[in-house]
Amino acid sequence: MAKAMNNSNWRKWLILVLLGIAGSLIYKLPYLRETYYAAMQEATGATNAQLGLLMSAYGLINFILYLPGGWAADRFSARNLLTFSLVSTGLTGFYYATFPSYFMIVLLHALWAVTTVFTFWAVCVRIIRELGDSSEQGKLYGFWYLGKGLTSMIVGFISVPIFMKFGEGVGGLRATIIFYSIVTILTGIACWFFIDSDKKDGEKSNFKVADMKEVLRMPAMWMAGIVTFCMWSIYIGFGMVTPYLSDVFNMSESNVALASIMRAYVLFGVGGLLGGYIADKCKSRTRFMIYAFIGMIIFTIVYIVLPGEAGRVGLALTNMVALGSFIYCANAVFFSIIDEVNIPNRLTGTAAGLMSLLTYFPEIYLYTTVGNMVDRTPGIGGYRHVFLFMLGCAVVGLIASFILQNMNKKAKLKKSAGVDEAAASVN
Repeated sequence: MAKAMNNSNWRKWLILVLLGIAGSLIYKLPYLRETYYAAMQEATGATNAQLGLLMSAYGLINFILYLPGGWAADRFSARNLLTFSLVSTGLTGFYYATFPSYFMIVLLHALWAVTTVFTFWAVCVRIIRELGDSSEQGKLYGFWYLGKGLTSMIVGFISVPIFMKFGEGVGGLRATIIFYSIVTILTGIACWFFIDSDKKDGEKSNFKVADMKEVLRMPAMWMAGIVTFCMWSIYIGFGMVTPYLSDVFNMSESNVALASIMRAYVLFGVGGLLGGYIADKCKSRTRFMIYAFIGMIIFTIVYIVLPGEAGRVGLALTNMVALGSFIYCANAVFFSIIDEVNIPNRLTGTAAGLMSLLTYFPEIYLYTTVGNMVDRTPGIGGYRHVFLFMLGCAVVGLIASFILQNMNKKAKLKKSAGVDEAAASVN
């Protein structure tokens, strides 16, 4: 029996590692601009706004597919969905490497929304939830985030030498895309062999319109949505630090790529574990979000007042790490504030679906918006507009977090008073 348990634990952690690798690699192609922004502009001839439009197309289809993706995860084999998602994403990467017309690249990003959200995201989350009981969920998700961060860091540091070897520009980007495509396909094949074929044929979705109406009538749910909406808006704005380092401080493309890997992947992985640990110490994830927004406000202001001089590049990079630490620590736990909104257990899935819609709504328009800010005011002025926008979101998020904390306290006191009254009536 002990041997069986050891085999079970070994398989559980193997699957978690594989999901961490998959959860990292499948997003490399849609989010290529996060690391190779300038090279993408050179290869596609796109403006900042047009690069933003790629993410808007991706975000719009994502927005439409979050709820249907949950339905698909409940009905179809996890192995089939994961393998299809990874292999199809990788195969389309080979076409992307030919740098087709801008219109076709937009269509590619819309297609990737199907393969990375509709057939991947929800089933990935479902598998992780099934790997352990409720007492293990925090640990499992924390290690999943760590796995994604470590994978992104490793393949990122491999991709930069490839990018440099093939000339940094269009040739380097093509080689990088092909590399990402190959490892994504290989991961999909691994999923076929290690993920169980748990057919869900005949099962029905648990989604009910009445449940959605009930959730929509909860003020705390909307306030939590404002908090996560602001958080994700800051996250998107923070992505503009990549072109900011090259345009304002004249860093080379390869050095910017390395800095971006540090920002997007290393901080992401470390933030996943550190954010969860600190949030647990705070005894409240909403209270932790208050501290996180305060940190974001402070370090966003540093970018607003920082002169655009080459000699200040060290300060710009240091501030990137400081600001990114608060953003990624909060990013790892901000979705879990739903647990403090007193949602009935039977409505948890519906509430999570609604929270996804509210949280990721900025992906539809915000990438294009921040790109337009930089296009309209070239140089440091455009980036300061982006940082001012991030500052505004942090202030609104801070206020919403305070309000949500008070709502949760009042609800807790009301619930406690109700329990006391019930006990008194029994006596």
